[in-house]
Amino acid sequence: MDARDAIRGRRTVRLYRDVPLGRDLIQGVIEDAVWAPSGMNQQPWRFFVIEGRERLARYSAKAKAVLLKEDGLEPAMREMLEQPSFNIFYDAPTLVVVAATQAGEMAVKDCCLAAGSLMLSAFARGLGTCWVGFAEPWLNAEQTKRDLRVPASMRLVAPLIIGWPQGETAAPPRRAPEIVFVEPVSRD
Repeated sequence: MDARDAIRGRRTVRLYRDVPLGRDLIQGVIEDAVWAPSGMNQQPWRFFVIEGRERLARYSAKAKAVLLKEDGLEPAMREMLEQPSFNIFYDAPTLVVVAATQAGEMAVKDCCLAAGSLMLSAFARGLGTCWVGFAEPWLNAEQTKRDLRVPASMRLVAPLIIGWPQGETAAPPRRAPEIVFVEPVSRD
């Protein structure tokens, strides 16, 4: 598989088989992720791995409780989160969280680049991934960081579930890119 095939073939997966991932496989995907570019090669990331569907289901309930306390939550999102059967981690066997070890926006961007590389590496190995934005407020709460033994100074940036997909995920349509070739301004 070449890079273009991986970029165009990767999908967000929300249906996973009940098959745990081996730690060697998880470690391999993370080892690929650290080859992502980072500003001044700082590599300001750490990877936290949480395993187990049952554990993630318990964490889903906690994350949903945090989200449901937020004002301004869209009605459709609120309705989905209020469903007891809805699991924000989609019954995946593993959650990998990319955390910024340094303060600042550049470290967050670098973590996003590492997350993108992780998702492509997982796809190349036959795995599915999904960035779970719903998990971010709960993950960054002080109590959660203490419970997960995450240093308070770190920002948990990219919560990625990972596992063996139950089947094919169709490609969603893409809009044509808006491309602007910037011409120099004449200074007559």
